[in-house]
Amino acid sequence: MLFKIIGIGVCGIVINLVLKQYKPEFAILANVCVGLTIFMLVVDGAGQLIENFAYLQNMTGVKVEVVSPILKVIGVGYITEFMSDLAEDSGNKSIANKIVMGGKIAICLLAIPIIKNLISAIISLV
Repeated sequence: MLFKIIGIGVCGIVINLVLKQYKPEFAILANVCVGLTIFMLVVDGAGQLIENFAYLQNMTGVKVEVVSPILKVIGVGYITEFMSDLAEDSGNKSIANKIVMGGKIAICLLAIPIIKNLISAIISLV
């Protein structure tokens, strides 16, 4: 999978360089298409990651309330970075910064159940 992603990335870079010289308005569209293609490849691999987390959760006996938010935080982080990079590539740095800020807030909100479980575990030890 990694070599496919690298190959698509290199092809996308070459296409982008050529399009910027002759048709700059299509260069952004090419970036979006290449980015979405790579994203789709990564999503296929995400299933294996979720299966491994489920295996570890079953093996260790950690509650689903802890594992689920962790997976969501990872997903939000990757999607936020992808969309922010896409906005920045299209020349919208201000929008990219707002996307990053929204992602950080979403991650904080998703981390609340983990923090609650951590605090209750600490209180139960005391």
